[in-house]
Amino acid sequence: MRMDGNTIFITGGSEGIGRGMAEAFHQLGNQVLIAGRREAALKAVCEANPGMRYYVLDVADPMQIVAVAKKAIADFPKLNCVIANAGVQRLYSFAGEQAPDDFLIAEEININLTGLIRTTTAFLPHLRTQERATVVHLSSGLAFVPLAACAVYCATKAAIHSFTLSLRHQYRNTSVKFVELIPPRVDTTLGGGSGNSPFSMTVPDFGAAAMNGFAGGADEVPVGHAKNLFAAGAGESAKPAFAGMNPA
Repeated sequence: MRMDGNTIFITGGSEGIGRGMAEAFHQLGNQVLIAGRREAALKAVCEANPGMRYYVLDVADPMQIVAVAKKAIADFPKLNCVIANAGVQRLYSFAGEQAPDDFLIAEEININLTGLIRTTTAFLPHLRTQERATVVHLSSGLAFVPLAACAVYCATKAAIHSFTLSLRHQYRNTSVKFVELIPPRVDTTLGGGSGNSPFSMTVPDFGAAAMNGFAGGADEVPVGHAKNLFAAGAGESAKPAFAGMNPA
């Protein structure tokens, strides 16, 4: 992936690793567009990083996705990179007497997975017209070795891995590249806490490692402890099987 001269649209860009990546790409000379649900938070990021632009977007709302994608493309016709980062993580027990809240489960799937699919779909017709384009999907080390307490989150991230493999294969002879960024646990508010695990990374450390991975041109970029989970659950061993099931 080229690291400068891009116009990059990032969902979930007002905090956490989304903001970290937005600021890292901004510092490299890219035009960065951030999107998220909270306008005040988006505005604060743009004020701290002159030149960034923002769009208010709830990826759980399909009509908003279509409208914002159309607006961003009209505002920035050279847009050539989409980073689908928005996500939530919730803890559920499916073994207790009371079943988990069905609304919260559906909302988590809608934000993490369906929102990513819809965001990708909304931008792809435009991205296909660009000389070079990149779509980055955020999965997780937990896509490969799940943490049972956040079973729905892990399932959505495993689905993102599968979806990205399929689109990469479908677009193999085009100018659109699909990259899967695979984070470890990072010190953010995701899941309601941070900093209590020996495997946590700081946002700046994660951002630096992610940038190095992007610059290296890999299709799959596991970071930190996620490298071990990726190797245990998929890694290189899965590629021959995928190739056998999906001939060119």
